[in-house]
Amino acid sequence: MSYLKEIQVNKTKKRVYLMDLEYEVFGDLPMSTDFYEGTNESGQEHSNAEDGIYRETVWCDIDWPGEDDLSAGYGWAYLNIDGRGRALHGGGSNLGWDGAMEPFQKLLPTLGCFRMYNADVFWLCQHYRRAKAAGIDVVVHVVS
Repeated sequence: MSYLKEIQVNKTKKRVYLMDLEYEVFGDLPMSTDFYEGTNESGQEHSNAEDGIYRETVWCDIDWPGEDDLSAGYGWAYLNIDGRGRALHGGGSNLGWDGAMEPFQKLLPTLGCFRMYNADVFWLCQHYRRAKAAGIDVVVHVVS
């Protein structure tokens, strides 16, 4: 099994690539970049994370399927990218649509995050946690 070194979020291709220590792709996952127009509570325009390399603000929360968790609104797992809370995440129990917590739910728009399938972001976060536990500095690289 490969250790994760970089998560590349490719906005143009709408793909998330998992790269190992040799920067070889070992995961190629679909995502949606669609978001609702408007502003957040602070008056900032909704938008995806800007192009760049993120490491200090990256963290992961896994909500094991079937557990009642406050962050389950984001699906099975949530990988934060930037200081504004934009992330990679799945569906969510509080979204009010059927099938939001299914492994391969609809990729509906967000308020600026990148929506992935629950099963895929769950798998990604498991690799992230495994790499971090091994002392690897995992980065998220967002590109257009």
